[in-house]
Amino acid sequence: MIRIFIAIVSLNIFAAAFETKSFAADDTKTSASAQVKASASVLSKINAHDVIEIRVLDHPDLRTSVKVANDGSITFPYIGSVYVKGKNIDEVEKEIAKRLSEGYLKYPIVSVSLLQSNDQKVYVYGDTKRIGEIVFDEGLTVVKAISIAGGTDGLYGKVKVRRGKKGEAGYKEVTLDIKSIIEGGAEGYMPLLPDDIIVVDEDKIYIDGEVLRKGKFILRKETTVLKALLEAGGVASEGLYGKILVRRKQEGTPGGYKDFVEGDLINGIIESKEVENAILQPDDVLVVKHNKTYLVQGEVARPGRFILENNTTVLKALIEAGGAGVNGAYGKIKLRRKQEGTPGGYKDFVEGDLNNGIIESKEVENTILQSDDVMVVEHNKTYLVQGEVARPARFILENNTTVLKALIEAGGANVNGIYGKIKLRRKQEGEPGGFKDFAEAQLNEGLIENKEVESTLLQPDDILIIEHNKTFYIYGEVNNKVGEFVLQNNMTVFKAITTAGGVTKWGSESKIKILRPVNNSSGFSIIKVNIKAVIDGDASADIVLQPGDVIVVSGGIF
Repeated sequence: MIRIFIAIVSLNIFAAAFETKSFAADDTKTSASAQVKASASVLSKINAHDVIEIRVLDHPDLRTSVKVANDGSITFPYIGSVYVKGKNIDEVEKEIAKRLSEGYLKYPIVSVSLLQSNDQKVYVYGDTKRIGEIVFDEGLTVVKAISIAGGTDGLYGKVKVRRGKKGEAGYKEVTLDIKSIIEGGAEGYMPLLPDDIIVVDEDKIYIDGEVLRKGKFILRKETTVLKALLEAGGVASEGLYGKILVRRKQEGTPGGYKDFVEGDLINGIIESKEVENAILQPDDVLVVKHNKTYLVQGEVARPGRFILENNTTVLKALIEAGGAGVNGAYGKIKLRRKQEGTPGGYKDFVEGDLNNGIIESKEVENTILQSDDVMVVEHNKTYLVQGEVARPARFILENNTTVLKALIEAGGANVNGIYGKIKLRRKQEGEPGGFKDFAEAQLNEGLIENKEVESTLLQPDDILIIEHNKTFYIYGEVNNKVGEFVLQNNMTVFKAITTAGGVTKWGSESKIKILRPVNNSSGFSIIKVNIKAVIDGDASADIVLQPGDVIVVSGGIF
C-alpha cells in the first residue's frame, strides 16, 4: 500500500510539473499519450454532463461512475453531494479523500478518471498569445475570451465572431473593433455561445530591405517610422547610408502602393524629423534601401565602390580611395554623373589637374558627390624626350614643366647633341603624323640659346627632340687630321683650320675654298677664302661655316 501511495504522489508531482510547462513552446519530446494522460489528470476542468469514475484503494465496493449534474455536483457513498464543476481531477481526488477520512475511512487513497468530457467550447484563432479551445461558461463574453487566450499585443484591428447558422451550413459573422474592445466599449461584452469562433486580426505593417529583422509587425498605438525601424532591430550595415521610405496603399496606383514619405539615412539615423515622426497606418510598407554609393576608378590606391556618406566631396572620395597612385599623381581627376540621353548614360561633371596627387582646383576639390557618381583619376600626363640625350624616355608631365626642365629631366644633351638643335613637337590635327614643330632652338655646349624656347611650357603628349650635332668637313693640307668635325656655334674657316692643327708647310693659306651644299641640289657652291688675309687682320675675310660645309686646303706651288 505504501508503494502505491508513493506512485500516486509521484504521478501528481509529474502532473504539476507538466502544468507549469504546458504553455511553453514545444521544447519537450514527451509522447502524445503522456501529454493526454497528464492533461486528463491535472489540466482538465470538470464540467456539467462530464462522466467521471471514482475508485478508492482496497474498497472495490466504492467504485463509481457518475455523470455530473447540471448544477455541477455528484453524489458519492458516505459523503453525499460533492461539488466538482470547474475543478480539476487532483482537486476532486483531494476533496473526496478528505471527506472520507472525516470518520468513514482511515487514510483513503482516491483516484478519479475523466471517462467522458461533454465540455462546450468556443474557439480563438489569430493574433492572440494562445490560440485554441476555451471551455464555455455561462456569461463568457468576447473580451473575456480574448483575455483567457492571453490578450493581444496591438491596439488596432478587427475581431470577427463567427456563429453557425441554425439548420444550414455556413456562419454568420459579426466584426468588432479591437481598440473599442480594449478600451471598454460595449461590443466587447457581446455574449458568446458554444461553438462560436473568434478570429483576432490585428493590423500589421511590413518592414523590408536593409534592416536586421524583416517581416510583418503588429501596428501598435502611434507607431512612427522611427519606432517601426527600432522594432525591426535598426538598420543593417548595408543600409546605413541608404534611403528610408514608406509605401502606402493607394487605389489606382500601379502595384497598389504609392511612396508616401522618404528620407536619407546618415550612419543609420533618419535625417528628417518629419520622416522620423510620420505615423504609420495599417498595411504600410517600410523599406530601407541599400547604401547610396559612388565608384572610384583609375590610378588610385584602392579603386572600387564606396558608401556615399553625408557631404562626401571629391577630396574626401580621393582620400577614401587611398589617394592617387604614382601613375596618377600628375594626371587629371574627373567626376562623371548620370545624365539621361548622354552616350553611356554619364557626362563629365567637373574635372581638374593633379599636381603630385593634390587637386589644383578648390572648386573641384569641394564638389559634393551624388549617388552613383563615378570619379576617375586618369593616368599621368606625359611627354616624350628623344634623340641625343642621356636618358631618352617618356616622363611625367609635372606642373609648369618647361623645355629646359624636360631637358634636365632627360639628363641633358649627350656629346652627340650638345651642338645640335632642340625641337618641341605638339599634336596638331590635320598634320602628317599628327604632330607639328612648335618651337626650336640651337644648342651650344648643351645649353639652349633661345630663352623663349627654353621657357616654353610643355603640354601632354609633347615630344622633345635633341637632334645630332651639326658637322662640317676638312680636307687637304692640315697638320692634325682631316674628316668630320662638330660645328660649334659661330665656327669660322679660320677656327676650323686651327682646330685641325693649321695648314701644313705644303699648304697654301691663300688657296682655301668652301664647298657648300646647295639646297634641293646635289651640287656645291664654291666660296674662296684667304686665311692669310685673316691672319693679317682682315676679319671680314673669315667665313662662318654652315652644316655640311667642306673646307678644302690646297697645296702651294714650289
